[in-house]
Amino acid sequence: MFDRPRNHEPIPWRHGTITTPLYTAATVYAGGLAMDLATDGTGLPIALMGLGSITGIVTAAASRWFRTRHQTVPARTFHTAFTATWTAATYAWLTWTSHDSPWTMASAATVAIATAALTPAYAVDRYLRHDMIAAQWAEEAKQNQVVDGNEWERLFEQAGARGVKVQPDSFTTRGGYALPLKLTGTPYAQILPMLPMIETKKGDLRTGALDLRPGDSGLASDAVLYVSTRNVLSESIDLPDDTHPLTITEPLTLGALESGEPFEIKFRQNSVFIAGKKGSGKSVLLHCIISVITRCTDAVIWMIDMAEGNTAKRWLRPWVEQWKDQHDRLIDRPILDWVATSVEEAVRLLKASVAVADGRARRMPGGKIRPTATTPALIVITDENPELMSRVPEAIQEKIRGIKKGRKAAVDYIDAAQRGTGPNTGGGEVMSQYDTVIGGRFPKKGEGQFVFPDYFQRVDLSKLPGDGSFYVLDEKRSKTGMGPEKFKGYFIYDDDEHPDGTEARVIEEKAVERWDIRPDLDKQSQADAAPYGYSTRWAADRINWLLDAIGRPTPANTTEPATPAPAPQGPARPARPSAAAATGTIAPLPSIDSYIERAKQYEQAQAPAAAEAEPALDPAAVERLLSEAENLTKQAAVDLIKPTKNNRRHPRRDEVTNWVRDAGKDGITVADVRARLEALYPGETPPSDTAVQNWFTAHPNIQKPGRGVYVWTTDEKGNTGDQPGTNNSLTSQVIAVMGDAVELVVAKQHASAAFLQRNLRIGWEVANTVIADLAADGVISATPDEHGNHPVLRKPQN
Repeated sequence: MFDRPRNHEPIPWRHGTITTPLYTAATVYAGGLAMDLATDGTGLPIALMGLGSITGIVTAAASRWFRTRHQTVPARTFHTAFTATWTAATYAWLTWTSHDSPWTMASAATVAIATAALTPAYAVDRYLRHDMIAAQWAEEAKQNQVVDGNEWERLFEQAGARGVKVQPDSFTTRGGYALPLKLTGTPYAQILPMLPMIETKKGDLRTGALDLRPGDSGLASDAVLYVSTRNVLSESIDLPDDTHPLTITEPLTLGALESGEPFEIKFRQNSVFIAGKKGSGKSVLLHCIISVITRCTDAVIWMIDMAEGNTAKRWLRPWVEQWKDQHDRLIDRPILDWVATSVEEAVRLLKASVAVADGRARRMPGGKIRPTATTPALIVITDENPELMSRVPEAIQEKIRGIKKGRKAAVDYIDAAQRGTGPNTGGGEVMSQYDTVIGGRFPKKGEGQFVFPDYFQRVDLSKLPGDGSFYVLDEKRSKTGMGPEKFKGYFIYDDDEHPDGTEARVIEEKAVERWDIRPDLDKQSQADAAPYGYSTRWAADRINWLLDAIGRPTPANTTEPATPAPAPQGPARPARPSAAAATGTIAPLPSIDSYIERAKQYEQAQAPAAAEAEPALDPAAVERLLSEAENLTKQAAVDLIKPTKNNRRHPRRDEVTNWVRDAGKDGITVADVRARLEALYPGETPPSDTAVQNWFTAHPNIQKPGRGVYVWTTDEKGNTGDQPGTNNSLTSQVIAVMGDAVELVVAKQHASAAFLQRNLRIGWEVANTVIADLAADGVISATPDEHGNHPVLRKPQN
């Protein structure tokens, strides 16, 4: 009739065709006797008994109807009718005996006759549920199975492991079961490579189902073999909808280990590095991390998102678009406290995080800071970490300082990259400071040596199923010799649209639920970060990347780049949207006087109340504010000439076509144009490659003689080639060789113009320009020695 486990049903009376009606009848009869004794033969009012009986019958029938919803309509109808029938008979008998006596033979015979009549109907009911009953039998059998220790000992011996004894106290786990082992002949490290062979010999296990771990005793002879009968890594585990507040001082759950146990990670005093190729689930894991940290009442997130803010935008959208939460409150501040998407802003943020760590270390009496709602932990998350670590020496320097100094000051870092190599992490000095390393799927096993170099033979990242499956190695797993452990991260839908084309707002809804949970950075830390632009971090000229993505021409704080009150007066929060923001017009720029006034307010707020009054104006602060005003003015000028319905000519089109003319016979590619636009105008969204190609195709003097290269043929006067008096061709040559020059001088620890000429085959003018740029970027010293060689300041990566 249906498949049944080889061993007998663990609870044989539960679904027995004959025994179940007998047990039910005996229970009903015993209930009648107990009720008679409790009421002392007086019985209960008929009206009360009838009301209770009708309620019980309807409840039982309705419950049965819903519980059998996966079956056909005729089967559901039979189940419901059968349940209503025997329930009605039970209540009728109880009502009758409550006013007569259940102690008579007639009463007992009534129960027996009803049981005999209903038993065939129960047999039919049971037959219709045979699939469900078989599944329940199998689950019970699995939970109560007895492990054959002798079989496992034979498997170890056949694989070449001698003296492995299975202890009798095996136990079940959420993903299978575990066997405590006593190793008397073969050490732990030699058994690890034998696990795949044991899986094959066992016959009924999937690849990777066995995991050997050291025992809790710490003895070399103790180990535990975890047998996974549940493929956790192939499951999709949705991020829970919980919104109750958490604390950063306790472990936060991000998924499930392969054993089925929750995967928890503590972000306090824990610097984390995440590596994984595109599509491995790295971005989803970052969203999950943000989701749990933003529920903490004692943690603030700063984020560096070098992928044009793609991870951060979804979390900031409710604030930018002025959504309301579930309590109809206006979301008047971003859930992420600071976001940087450019190199300049990222370096500024990293410097501010180091300043916060320094300030806290200076103020605390000793020991370590325990995060609270008034002094929250600062978590700095970096997505696309290689964009900084591979080419920005200043960022590497600040990251090294921050990771080393922030641990005691409640400033911790989470970095994500596509590889674990030196250029992606900032080198060995940075990589050595990470407390926890998480590795996702890679196409080749060799990538594991960069992510988990000490466990290269045990870890094969290419065998992970992907889609959110990872290895994790933290201090505990490293110290105990356990090594990297597999886990499945929670899944959160991070696409803009659902498969049916409807808009997806899963992440935005998480931000709406959590925006008011997280605290503000403490006032003293705000003051530490103020010199690096903390108070103006949401100014219009610093969040163009966000406004363009959301489709807002001006931010909610157009007329004021940020809350003018300095850090000690309270958290910086965006103002309500101005009329300009509502109409889409360009608001008037703040005057220079307003910037000077802000500088005065800042100095006055920073001065201690008891200290002697000092000059209100700081020349450096005024210079910085004037520079911000100048940048804002430049950006506004660009915005004013952006294409409209009446003016569709791109403001950079003429400049770009002139670059082709200045490039001479070598020509220029669309990629070169895009790179130059991004370098010269970091606040703008560059035109698409198709737009640039259309400009070149439409111009009468631009041709495409080769693949991807555009050259200037003749100008209006009939001249060809480079134009005198320009240096754009020199600039393009310098840009083309700069990357190779950096690698060469760092690897050889030698830098001079003649050295670059010989090795890069470039001209004297280009070589000298490269030397000047390397010195300006801090790669080499600006002062040469007596031989004309510039000392190299950066060390080669190991």
